[in-house]
Amino acid sequence: MGLQEADPRTAPLRSALDRAAPTRVRYVVLAVACSLAVLTYLQRQGFVAGTPYIKKDLGLNDKQMGLLASVWLVAYGIFQVPGGLLGDRLGARHLLTILVLGWSLLVGLVALTAALPPGGWLVFACLVVLRFLFGGFQAGGFPVLARVIADWMPARQRGFAQGTVWAFSRLGGFLAPLLVVWLITKVFGGWTTPLWLLAGVGLLWCAFFWPWFRNRPEEMPQVNAAECDLIASGRVVHPVVKGPLPWSLFLRSRNVWALSLMYGSVGFAGNFLTSLLPIYLRDHRHLDDDTTAWITGLPLGCAVFSCVLSGVLSDWLIRRTGSRKWGRRLVGGIGLVLVIFAILLNIWAQEVWLVGFAFCAWFFFNDTMIGPAWASCADVGERYAGTLSGAMNMTGAFLGAIGMTLAGWLLDEGKYTLMFSIFACSYLLAALCWLGVDVTKPLVPRTQEP
Repeated sequence: MGLQEADPRTAPLRSALDRAAPTRVRYVVLAVACSLAVLTYLQRQGFVAGTPYIKKDLGLNDKQMGLLASVWLVAYGIFQVPGGLLGDRLGARHLLTILVLGWSLLVGLVALTAALPPGGWLVFACLVVLRFLFGGFQAGGFPVLARVIADWMPARQRGFAQGTVWAFSRLGGFLAPLLVVWLITKVFGGWTTPLWLLAGVGLLWCAFFWPWFRNRPEEMPQVNAAECDLIASGRVVHPVVKGPLPWSLFLRSRNVWALSLMYGSVGFAGNFLTSLLPIYLRDHRHLDDDTTAWITGLPLGCAVFSCVLSGVLSDWLIRRTGSRKWGRRLVGGIGLVLVIFAILLNIWAQEVWLVGFAFCAWFFFNDTMIGPAWASCADVGERYAGTLSGAMNMTGAFLGAIGMTLAGWLLDEGKYTLMFSIFACSYLLAALCWLGVDVTKPLVPRTQEP
């Protein structure tokens, strides 16, 4: 029997049914974004978890490891805005595939440095180049994901979506040290093969993502009209144009400066937990491998909950109070104030459990600003959300590079109290910056849309 043409008299009914039952592809897109967040931190923190072993085998010292962390952050900062710009203009499908392929291969190439003579300038120079390139490729990841969230999630769920993505990044960061240290110490007896395995996971992710994903909901065959309307709900309709970013408005925006300085102040101190913490615990606190792995991973595990909680709480406050400005400000700022007490606790902690608790509390409260911060980029930047989030993340990386260079020097000198005291002051400045964030004032005023 041949196919029959659809009866035109039933078209209105089919259209009504289609619009009455929105598809849920946006949540699949969110899940894929979360999987990339896990992968990003699994590969990023996998290297960090291996740094005590890499440092020993390659004959490096604390100052050199601090410089490697700084090199990664400098590259990560340099390519944030270009990555966001490319994401805004080209879309996420091709760009994310290229980025993940690039940084995954670089994770594996680090393993080749094990064949070089230890302790010389050559091995350190090769690591500098590889870590710089790795940071450059990873720089575009989260700004482009911010573009995906802005395109695929309704405005009222942006805080939840951004918080969830960052929660899964922390899950990857939690799993990385446990997995990598186990592979190094219990399975392979070295750090080279685990790095190649991490690289392979990235290649598999690309093989799934590129054939399936589309940049916008209306380009995805599985998305019906009702879901497109739902995603667009609550947004201000702008003319669809491809004009350049209005840099004069960008540079004059108080929101841009406040968000960037806030994130930079957090990055100055917070990158210690994601770069030099294993070296501090193993070489300066003299903890064993398993304890170091757990205390390195648990803070990021705790942050899984605070990322989601902060995004949901920020969205709830907005609905409850009707104030988008204070819904973002309060959740982001109060959490950063509480970080200060966690850092000061770490100065005096001696028992292992208390050290672990202090670092967990540090990162838990640190990440209460994640959902509101990245949602603020979507609120303020709108169709320039990728560029704004790139600028914010860039500042975090640049100031983080300065902070980690300083931390490496202070660790080498044994000046732990001074280091943590400086970190606490940095968080106080970050908390105050939230008072300058007003998400009700978009980057491009409604009357000035190009």
